[in-house]
Amino acid sequence: MADIFNEIDEELRRDKAQEWWSRYGKIVIAVCVVIVLGAAGYTWYEQQRVAEERALADRFDAARVQAEAGDLSGAAGALEALADEAGVAGVELVARFHRAGLLGTDGDHAGAAEAYAALSQDSAVPALYRDLATVMEVLHAGRAGGDRAELLDRLQPMTVDASPWRHTARMIAASLAIGAGDLDAAKEYLRQVADDPQAPGSARGQSAEILQAIGS
Repeated sequence: MADIFNEIDEELRRDKAQEWWSRYGKIVIAVCVVIVLGAAGYTWYEQQRVAEERALADRFDAARVQAEAGDLSGAAGALEALADEAGVAGVELVARFHRAGLLGTDGDHAGAAEAYAALSQDSAVPALYRDLATVMEVLHAGRAGGDRAELLDRLQPMTVDASPWRHTARMIAASLAIGAGDLDAAKEYLRQVADDPQAPGSARGQSAEILQAIGS
């Protein structure tokens, strides 16, 4: 008798399973298909992203090699194209900064100042790097013959104690002040660098030397 009941119970379970599958089987299959396609799509996306980032890195490296070979103008052009086409914020930012630096190295200080100004005024660039761009803009604008008083005013916010770029900004400010004939202001900026224990040793040493030369 037990065998009969077992067989009946097995039949009932089979019937319920078949009924459940006929009702929900298509949904289960659809869910499985979605999961498989989703996993495949994510894998493809990751592969594409890695390939694109590798291609961008290769282009940046090619521009660097081009600059090291002496073709600064060509390298700057390649970096400009890379920044325009990158589509990746970090890559674009590095390319733009590097291009501006190459313009300055090539002696085009007006072009470098313009490139840094574009960075300093770009709200998409993090504030930390906009401030750095302002410092570099003032440096190259000063070398291009810009108005020293106006440049000092523009640089002033980056010379305060809270600025991470204060050491460089103060050295540039001292240079501008010396060029404007304001030795007292120059000495103040130089003392701030020389007396700052957090300033790089090279900057502190240079500040002390300049102070001695202009009569601290």
